Amino acid sequence: MGSTFTFATASLYFAEFSKKLSPVWMNYFKACIAFLCFVLTILIFQIPITINSGGVLLLVLSGVTGLMIGDIFLMSAFAHLGSGRVLMIFGFQPLILGVASYFLFNETFEWHRLVAVIFFVMCIASFSLESFKEKGDWELKGIFFGVAGVFLDACGVLMTKKAFESNADLSPFVANAIRSGATMFGFFLVSLLIPKIIQLKAPFLTLTAREKKLAVGASALGGFVALACYLNAIRYGHLATISAIAGTSPLFATVFEIIKGRKKMTKYLGFAIVSFVIGFVILFNH
Repeated sequence: MGSTFTFATASLYFAEFSKKLSPVWMNYFKACIAFLCFVLTILIFQIPITINSGGVLLLVLSGVTGLMIGDIFLMSAFAHLGSGRVLMIFGFQPLILGVASYFLFNETFEWHRLVAVIFFVMCIASFSLESFKEKGDWELKGIFFGVAGVFLDACGVLMTKKAFESNADLSPFVANAIRSGATMFGFFLVSLLIPKIIQLKAPFLTLTAREKKLAVGASALGGFVALACYLNAIRYGHLATISAIAGTSPLFATVFEIIKGRKKMTKYLGFAIVSFVIGFVILFNH
């Protein structure tokens, strides 16, 4: 729940800066701030680094897959749909993780998850219909970005869980440092190849002093605090259940968007929220 609340809050600003600058810049900047925070935490609290080479490889792949490529899709979806609507697409993640965990970690997968997914599909259909009514566009591009981001994030979570399975004493802070470091280094290598598309410093300097503080704060909140809480949950908990709890983030994000005046409460959004709540209750009560 700590991860859910902090990421939902930060996602409002991720959406803002993804639209103002670019999804790639937002993701690159977030990875840099997160990596710095995790490294400082490890050094200050002298957290031991106990991990084998296989675990390092899994976490590097997890970072590149989930935090780098996956979050580019996610930030792009934020820019198209807004954070609340995109996070509702995360309702599919318990199904993905549930099926994968059944085969990889021998965790049970019950039929009721399929029923819950029907309500999550109704959720997506509702705000897609809303977009069509308002703009004459189904926003399929934004929905595709969201689904792709959720799938790649799930792949990253599974690799992270596998790393914890093979390294019992691995600290979530160390795991996150490796993941965010791999993401940051990946963006750096790409920036050397296509500097016109991926830049870090120049776009940051175009922001006002207030926007710079918000960008740093949101990155620390969504990239450091949220991930630290989430990996602790992944380390000890049942993956599908953890993902279901994380599914409450759309409600937080949507409420925050309405309060800040960025979104209006419409009948389509209301139907989507009701569908989401029903699906979540079915998923969580079991």
